[in-house]
Amino acid sequence: MSENPQVDPRQGFGEAHQGPGQVPPPMPGQAPPPVPPQAPGGAPSAWSQPVPPGGTGGPGASGPGGGRSRAWLIGGAAALVVAVIVGVVVATSGDDDKDTASGKPAGVPGGVAKPKGPKGPMDEEPAGGKAYSKVPDGCELIKASTVEKILPGGACTPSAMDKGEADTPLMITRMPRWESDDSASYQSLSVSLTIGASVKGQYDLKKRSALNDLNGTLEVEGSRPVKGLGQEALVVDTVDARQGTMAKGEVVVRDGNASISVEFNYSRDDSGTTRKQADDAAITAARDVLGSLS
Repeated sequence: MSENPQVDPRQGFGEAHQGPGQVPPPMPGQAPPPVPPQAPGGAPSAWSQPVPPGGTGGPGASGPGGGRSRAWLIGGAAALVVAVIVGVVVATSGDDDKDTASGKPAGVPGGVAKPKGPKGPMDEEPAGGKAYSKVPDGCELIKASTVEKILPGGACTPSAMDKGEADTPLMITRMPRWESDDSASYQSLSVSLTIGASVKGQYDLKKRSALNDLNGTLEVEGSRPVKGLGQEALVVDTVDARQGTMAKGEVVVRDGNASISVEFNYSRDDSGTTRKQADDAAITAARDVLGSLS
């Protein structure tokens, strides 16, 4: 017999007889285990990483340690497969989606064109009428001669939006106001101008506002359409329902991408202004506003 004792093949498989990360040698009569694949550059792949603490059992091991080992290996394989799939998708997509959001040409089933930037007031095709894009300052919307005729001595007070600083690609707004310097009677003229793509909605809003009795504080005395002023125009007459002294003639106009409201406010007691005069003043001022746009 040899002086060196034979090693029992069932021994020597513990952590003390093999280096970290080494695969246990096969049992007698078993085929050698497959060699773990190596990642490019010689780095260990996900299959050859050390098993996290808590389980060193092999594929046939039982108990909590073996279950955690199998879960870890399956998770590593899944991560590897997902990484490969993502790489293939990125590599094959390339520049195919330069023109459309879906990567297919617009017009092809499944192809959706990328959204464009917001349209400006002049980009929206109005339902008839003009597409206005140039608007003067608020106090220049009505001619000085017109103001002197319908509101003698009237001085203009611009709003914060009347100089153009608040103009946007989607909307232009002007809201100037004129008041008479006659202390014996009250008269005023105000304009609300909106230019934009949603002008039909703005016109409808202005019209509803003109016809609104403000919960009974105003009384609508009458309304009628105005011909020859823009595409649509309506004049509305209201009076203070509580005292009946303050009255207003208001005309609402829509033309192309422009919506206009002009109010002529007056005192019935001491101004001597009639309802017809108030309506005519508002309509005349509205014509000037439309004429100032281009």
